[in-house]
Amino acid sequence: MKGSFLTTLFLFTLNAQAQEAHILFSQSNMSIYNPAFTGTQGSFVSLNSRSQWSGVDGAPKTNYLLYFLPKKKNVYIGFTAQNDRVFIEDKITFTIDYNYEVKISQSQTLFLGIKGGGYFNNINVDRLQRLTSDYNPALAPVSGYYKPLLGVGIQWKTPQYFLGIGVPSLFSRKRFQDNEIIKTKATDVPYFYFSGGATYNLNTSFSLEPVVVFRSIQNSPDLITTTVALTYQKQFTLGSGFSNNQNLAFFFSIKSIKGVTLGYGYEFMNRNNKTAIQGATHELMLRFKFTEKEEKEESPRKDG
Repeated sequence: MKGSFLTTLFLFTLNAQAQEAHILFSQSNMSIYNPAFTGTQGSFVSLNSRSQWSGVDGAPKTNYLLYFLPKKKNVYIGFTAQNDRVFIEDKITFTIDYNYEVKISQSQTLFLGIKGGGYFNNINVDRLQRLTSDYNPALAPVSGYYKPLLGVGIQWKTPQYFLGIGVPSLFSRKRFQDNEIIKTKATDVPYFYFSGGATYNLNTSFSLEPVVVFRSIQNSPDLITTTVALTYQKQFTLGSGFSNNQNLAFFFSIKSIKGVTLGYGYEFMNRNNKTAIQGATHELMLRFKFTEKEEKEESPRKDG
């Protein structure tokens, strides 16, 4: 019965659109959605892992590896490797981000980003638990495929606020090749991301950082995720998040004096419907920030 359900679910997704997972530590990893955030928080390497629906076989899992180079004049360069797994699909994405800084005033900066790369989606239909070994024409067009990727983004930033608009992949592409037996509508379509956030210094030790991420995709419900983080002396962060799909989350992170940040997030579905998936989501973040000489050179100096 379980095998039949999973097979039916997979065949249904042939006429659906791929969905991107959102992440709790989005403020530190916003470049995934918007290349105009690349490098704006410094040079670092970051590893993030997100496992959804704990206890469900074949549930979505996402891993990110980000590497941002030190700033060179007005240019930031970043590299991203991403792996998404769900059921029988295994998607690997590699991108390079280029972000250009435009100084509007002493307190306002505009960032213009572009993202280029590609992804390979491997689909292993042999893992389907079928009720019969007879030929199924619905599976004929299903196979792994490679697609190039091009995205753009813009960010406006001040010491207290930021606003960003990003499209990580601009073009729609059919996922499978049609044949004489069956025609599919499954398509990888563009995502639109709007993000905004602020930093409020409550006193010399505590700051409050609310962040909102709005995601829109054709023929799918919009997703709005809000997180609020309380930070103590820029070393320890405790926060919570809520999204309009009724998910509730809590997270924390701690940073050492050597620039290593470790974070953990726990998200669960705030639903009373017994038929809904209730498995929790776990998210881990490990980040190492490099010491940048350029930042020291640009620090204010007193005139003699």
